[in-house]
Amino acid sequence: MRSRLLLGIVLCAFAAVVAAADNALLALGRSLSERFEQGDTAGLWARMTPEMRRQQGSAEQFADLRARVINDDGPETGIIREETAVSGPNRIYRRIARRNVGQTPTLMEWTLDKDNRIVELVIRPQPIAIPSGKSNY
Repeated sequence: MRSRLLLGIVLCAFAAVVAAADNALLALGRSLSERFEQGDTAGLWARMTPEMRRQQGSAEQFADLRARVINDDGPETGIIREETAVSGPNRIYRRIARRNVGQTPTLMEWTLDKDNRIVELVIRPQPIAIPSGKSNY
């Protein structure tokens, strides 16, 4: 009986730690996304790993990427879905949002290392299924 109680306490504690980590990652992902939207490319560049910087080319090219996203798709107008995940040593924040140009939402995905440095940033159109409410097709 005691071992079950102890196991239950350990599992609850673990769940609380995971939830806290998830909330911290959500907050960090939201902050990074907001900084991108506001044009803080220099601050984001400073958080990138050397490999990520090599992939982007230069701080100016990263700023050009941000400008293209905003010019082509417009700023975010609403978040559809957010989620977090873990992949090996990295943590991932995914956000699907509407933008004010076009009908297709955009995925913004930040991959962070253990030191919260940016390992990867993915920005691309992300079609989503919308339930029709009709089940007799």
